[in-house]
Amino acid sequence: METLNLKANDLPWSSIPTELLLAELSRRDDSDGRPACGSGKRGSYDTGLHVFALFLILILSTLACGFPLFSQRLTKGSRTQRNIIFLCQHFGTGVLMATAFVHLLPTAFTSLTDPCLPYAFSKGYRPLAGFIAMVSALVVVALESYLTTRGASHSHSHQVWEDGDSADSDGDSVGNAHVGGSTGRRSRRDRPSSIVLDDLEATEGLVSGASPLPASTPTIPPARESLLRKQGGEAQEEDDGESLDLRLSFEEPPGADRRLSLQRSKSEPGLPELPRIPGPEEQKRMLLQCVLLEAGILFHSVFIGMALSVATGPTFAVFLLAISFHQSFEGLALGTRIAALHFPKSSPRPWLMVLAFGATTPIGQAIGLFVHRFYDPMSQTGLLMVGFMNAISSGLLLFAGLVQLLAEDFLSEKSYKTLKGRRRVKAFLAVAAGAGLMAVVGAFA
Repeated sequence: METLNLKANDLPWSSIPTELLLAELSRRDDSDGRPACGSGKRGSYDTGLHVFALFLILILSTLACGFPLFSQRLTKGSRTQRNIIFLCQHFGTGVLMATAFVHLLPTAFTSLTDPCLPYAFSKGYRPLAGFIAMVSALVVVALESYLTTRGASHSHSHQVWEDGDSADSDGDSVGNAHVGGSTGRRSRRDRPSSIVLDDLEATEGLVSGASPLPASTPTIPPARESLLRKQGGEAQEEDDGESLDLRLSFEEPPGADRRLSLQRSKSEPGLPELPRIPGPEEQKRMLLQCVLLEAGILFHSVFIGMALSVATGPTFAVFLLAISFHQSFEGLALGTRIAALHFPKSSPRPWLMVLAFGATTPIGQAIGLFVHRFYDPMSQTGLLMVGFMNAISSGLLLFAGLVQLLAEDFLSEKSYKTLKGRRRVKAFLAVAAGAGLMAVVGAFA
């Protein structure tokens, strides 16, 4: 740092006109004084090593995302399989949250406020990354709201049903004074669309096989009801706590059925496995959530692959290790959500979703292999591309992680009925573990 040697005849700072000082400061802040974008470093490029990294990431990503599906098919119905899916789902929720908070959003801010960018980005509006993330989340809300009106998203008919039955239960406890009136007032539109009365589905989606209608309007003959309850009891074991099937809770009159329900709940502290396939509206909602979740992941995966392919030297080795963990955790998180969807056994859609995740980052790596001589992540174009895409992805993943996954799994009314005691603690610890591990990876990737 240079030192100033002032002499007696030098002018004091106070004698310099203010306009001159302001002009000098303006000159220094002028765009011409911005540092040049680009790393300016070109190390030796090992093409063979980068090709190996491409296939490594392809295999890791595909296996991690497909593991929940393979586990579901190979050990279908076993308690071990359900426990694995249960823990992986909540672990994945933490991974996705940490990806948005620790990896994507800070990177977007850093990229879009780099001093080498034009004034509008570097100093004019520095919160741009947060604004883009907010807009992307609002777009998701608008999209879900639009699809709701088209019948392709949230179906809240079961909430109306629960409210109606709550009133009936209260009436029954006072002496069944309003049973007839409640039955008369209940319209067909209040019935969940996914429950077909006088069929197996009328009991499979309910606690202890209780009918959603009052005792005065039975839908299943007693003999058939006992047979169905016996069949349902044989299939019930500890559930993964994450099924999005419709579960309704009703008070039953005291008797043998009530005692059977209490005995079953004591002998099996976990939730019963519900083989019922969700209704069309619920399946569309779950599929939409999964597609938006995958979109938020895929948007930034291409640029992760490109950044990995243009890295050289020791930075490449560290980056490859971090990206390997990154893709494994993200793939596991997405795969558990894909496994929760209900597809026909012969449907290729879940495997195509797995393949889309597994191939996206390698596609970015392949692009980086071809353009590594020209593409620089620290160039003005690279900074803007990475900044905008990471900001969009962070908004999508923040909405998915906080609203669609965390809030629904832990804070919804249904969650307090289906996730209790030790299972709730295990689920929360799995979320914390996923977030913590991904936060550590975010320090290097």
